[in-house]
Parts: sequence; structure tokens; C-alpha cells
Amino acid sequence: MNEKVVTRRDFLRGAVGTALAAAVGTPIPAAAKAEPKARVVLIRHADVLGRNGKLQEEIVQSMLDEAVRSLLGTKESLEAWQKLIKSSDIVGIKTNSWYRLPTPKELEAAIKRRVLDVGVAEQNIDIDDRGVLQNPVFLKATALINVRPLRTHHWSGVGTCLKNYIMFVPNPSAYHDEGCSPLGKIWTYPIVKGKTRLNI
Repeated sequence: MNEKVVTRRDFLRGAVGTALAAAVGTPIPAAAKAEPKARVVLIRHADVLGRNGKLQEEIVQSMLDEAVRSLLGTKESLEAWQKLIKSSDIVGIKTNSWYRLPTPKELEAAIKRRVLDVGVAEQNIDIDDRGVLQNPVFLKATALINVRPLRTHHWSGVGTCLKNYIMFVPNPSAYHDEGCSPLGKIWTYPIVKGKTRLNI
């Protein structure tokens, strides 16, 4: 019996996505159904980069909060985050550490701050990229937040949140065939399946 391969096209057809603040992959079964259209929330702020070109942490936080409120249709940030994360969750924030364009530390801090605000214990939260398969928090995670910069990629054409989960497999290079078309299959593996609450 042939195993069904989930391609990038299959993944994108069935995923709820966003641009800056991102897709809510609420727990299965609610989000397992394909949406006819992706929900995109784009937040811009002219002053997010200060005069020295450094990200302004308070503005990053307000942009993230505005995006999540808009995405989930709430007036309060905490209410929006409580729709994504429960205080009992074990939360892995899957970042991207590629040295030329890493996930900004200010964004990682903003996400972690809101997860803490929901009531998740500090020891049940971690931020990691290449070490997720050895990280106890990620191995026990009940909720994942997937965050990475959008960038070009030599094999796939573009590196997105779909590709960010490549570190959840022991042999990432095996998923680079045919323009990285096997990437969607990673999202069906038990370590991540149904756990993604937000793609940023």
C-alpha cells in the first residue's frame, strides 16, 4: 500500500495562514478542515525600526498583539492569547536561527511574554530551532508557535513557516528533493501534528 505524500500544495490548500501574525492552527479537529480562503493579518508600523535600525521591542509587542487580536476577533490581547494557549500547555516556540536572517529576539521575547501571561509555567516554555529533537520541552510540547522570517531559499524558492519544521526530522536534507515538495509530510508526524497554534 502506497503512503500518501503531503506536498506543499496540499499543505497550503488545507492550512489557515497569515502573513505577519499568522495562521492559527488551532487544535485538531477544528482546524483539520480545509478553509476555502486563508485568513491574513498584516500589521505595519512606521517606527518599528528606530533611527539606529534596531527593532523597538515595545512596538514589536504592540504589533504582535494587534495582529493576534485582529486574527481572533477579540478586543483584549490576553483574551486572544487564551484562545490559542491554555495555562496547562507545554509550549515550544519554533524559531529560526539562520545567521543571515534570524527570527528577531524582540519577537521571540514578545511571544514568550504573552505565553507567560496566559499562565504557562516558565519551565514549560522554550525557544529553539536546530535543537528541537533534543529539547525536552519540544519533545513533550502540547502547543507549538511557529515563527520565522520569510526569505528566499535555494531549493524551495521561498522559506516559510511550512519549511521551518524541517528541524523536527532527524535527516532534514531528505526533504529537499523536488524543490522541497515533501515538506508537508513533516506536519503529519506525531511530534508536530495538531499542535501548531500560530504561524508568524
